[in-house]
Amino acid sequence: MKPLGPVIETILRRHNLWQAYQQHLVVENWFIIVGSELGEVTRAEKISKGVLFVVVKDSVWAYHLSMLKPQLVAKLNNYAGKKVVKDIFFQIGELEKKEY
Repeated sequence: MKPLGPVIETILRRHNLWQAYQQHLVVENWFIIVGSELGEVTRAEKISKGVLFVVVKDSVWAYHLSMLKPQLVAKLNNYAGKKVVKDIFFQIGELEKKEY
């Protein structure tokens, strides 16, 4: 019996859905990828045309994160296993409390 993961990957690739799935994983696992310190003050919203949209607690955090943008892009793409994020757009907004 084959493991389910490779079978699902083959199906997603066959239907050109693999990259969308990888983008979804990056958004869904943002907290895990960036860690709790950044995860507590941010929330990944979506990826559109290679741009990840992230809601940030305040302007101070937005500034600090903009300085870390190259490292964050590299970390996210490393997690995805390919280049799914080209840029990150930080927007100040309300954050909901999520339970992890």
